[in-house]
Amino acid sequence: MRISDIQTLLKVKTHLEKKAQQELAQIQQKKEQETEVLGQLKETKETAMDDAVHYTKTRATEMQTSAAFIKSLSRQIQQQVKKVDEIETQEDGKREELMVKSQSKKMVEKLEEKRRVEETKQNDLKEQQMMDMLAQRLQPES
Repeated sequence: MRISDIQTLLKVKTHLEKKAQQELAQIQQKKEQETEVLGQLKETKETAMDDAVHYTKTRATEMQTSAAFIKSLSRQIQQQVKKVDEIETQEDGKREELMVKSQSKKMVEKLEEKRRVEETKQNDLKEQQMMDMLAQRLQPES
């Protein structure tokens, strides 16, 4: 593989790895936001349930309204839990993708390093051969 091919491949792998890192960060941020919404919904439901229990002198319609509100919150919480679970699944998939891309990039980096070492050896060998030729020419003939 030519030097320019390896360098181009390394640039592409680096770009893909950075892109996957950014996507993972976005997914994690979205998960954090949705988890916060879930916490707020749970807190609202808890408050509504406490209010319903503490106010025993409420009318039947108020009790029905309160029960309907709590039921609605329960549905919203279930939906939010499902949303957070889906985001966690996305996060796991993206983390796996990032790991694969990082490994791929490392393989190309090792290939690049191996190529550099081989190039250095070749240059050292050529230099040694030139020095040997010069030394032979400088030796007086007997």
